[in-house]
Amino acid sequence: MNMNIPETDQGAIKVSEVSIAQLSRGLYRSTAAAFKELVSNAWDADAASVRIDTNYPDFNFISCVDNGPGMTLEQFLNYFNKQGIGYCFKRKGNKNITDKYERPIIGRLGIGMLAIGQLCHSFEIESHYINQQGKGEAYKAEIILLDESIPLLDEKLSDKNVEKEEIEVGKWRYDSKIPYDESKQGFRIYSADVRDTFTQEMKASIDSNIKASLAFDFSTLHKRFYDETKKSIRERMSYLENVWELSILCPLPYYEKKDYPFFLDSFNTSDEEFKDALKLIEDYQSRFRIYNFRVIFDGIDLKRHIQFPTEYDTTPRIFYTHNDEIVAGRQLKYSGYIFAQTNAITPLELNGLQIRLRGVGIGGYDSTFLKYYKQIETIRSRWVSGEIFVEVGLESALNIDRDSFNEHDEHFKKLQSELHEKLDKVFNIMESIAKVKRDVKRESKDRTIHENLESIIKENSDGRFELLERELGRGAPLVSVNREQGEIILNTSLSPLKKKKANMIIRHIASAYYIAKSTAKNSEDEFDIFYRLVKDILAELV
Repeated sequence: MNMNIPETDQGAIKVSEVSIAQLSRGLYRSTAAAFKELVSNAWDADAASVRIDTNYPDFNFISCVDNGPGMTLEQFLNYFNKQGIGYCFKRKGNKNITDKYERPIIGRLGIGMLAIGQLCHSFEIESHYINQQGKGEAYKAEIILLDESIPLLDEKLSDKNVEKEEIEVGKWRYDSKIPYDESKQGFRIYSADVRDTFTQEMKASIDSNIKASLAFDFSTLHKRFYDETKKSIRERMSYLENVWELSILCPLPYYEKKDYPFFLDSFNTSDEEFKDALKLIEDYQSRFRIYNFRVIFDGIDLKRHIQFPTEYDTTPRIFYTHNDEIVAGRQLKYSGYIFAQTNAITPLELNGLQIRLRGVGIGGYDSTFLKYYKQIETIRSRWVSGEIFVEVGLESALNIDRDSFNEHDEHFKKLQSELHEKLDKVFNIMESIAKVKRDVKRESKDRTIHENLESIIKENSDGRFELLERELGRGAPLVSVNREQGEIILNTSLSPLKKKKANMIIRHIASAYYIAKSTAKNSEDEFDIFYRLVKDILAELV
């Protein structure tokens, strides 16, 4: 044993500067997720509005401007110098809500400002604020990210001579000599050093047709683009996808003059779960309005644009879920609604469950339903959408990107098991509703086919034959012809194949053969009648 190493010891776990340095590379899965972090900072700052601009259609400049109280120079120095990135002062003293609008504070880790670093190589800050003495102050700052040097970190890790080293991820400088301007009260972050990949991707997604019809009014934008989406928002390409995703993720009220994401006349409003879900949505809609927060993206005043059902005649239902208990010594409190219809949700991005933590969407709609263990592979999983509003708890399960969860956290596991149990009920009820609809539709189609065949029989036999369906027993043939009575009888007792639809096809094709044999005047007519009947049958049934 090495004599310099004690047999037992204890101490604090430390994090390498190399690991922290990776933050400047970018944490977020999408452009909208990065913008969402800047929006969250404005929310926490008690800003009434935050404006994000991308210099459309050139996309060579990014700015994010809010009208909050601004970041003081002392806070700036704590963030970039004294305490360092990852230091968050927002919740000091167990503070959980903002001072002015009493919003639930989103930020915890103090890394949100670096979100813009995913889109640019350097950025600038300008802050105008009132100091503790009531005097207006202002400063500008420049932050240069040295992300091009980060690949060299692997070399440092493999260097046996390097035991520990301060890792420089960027440079900063500030100027506090600029005059305070009351009209600029708030915080500005902007960059003309935009990554080429961002510019090229956004430009490529705006073709001449979009440029000619792009509306910066939210209502018109949806009518022209999103409401016409047949399957996925991705069909609209990066720029429009980014606008839509950001509107869904941000802590904003629902769009439209009504207060709900539902067409209420589509539901049974006396259902108790419907009433509970509607009350929940009314409550949150009211809260978001009281919070008095606007997000304006390239001049578009964003709202959460959700409308269910997404198609008519889908027999929609709304289910309510709620829980409030102590899990692993910590409170977990959430409520939510689950919407279901008997057809696929459109756009595809609304399929799944959206977990909202302090009003912010975490990772978009999860189409796995937190890894639901049963019918997730079936078409029924595409019928469901919902939002779960977590009021207390689950934050410890958040991964550092605020876009996903640690799936082994006790709060996540509890939420997962409760929702899966609820989904068992949802899928069972919707499958029962769908079966009734299928049976009604099948009966209607059978009647139509039968009526069509009857019409063809009468037409080709001068009214001598009619088509009937009877249970003649398993000993009788599949199709019987009674020329004296003028009847062609389908024996519904026989099922040559396992599937009901296949049996229906066989039965009707067999009847087509006998109809042709019994009504044709010659062999040529016989084939023509048989061919026409088979074609009509397959057109109806396949």
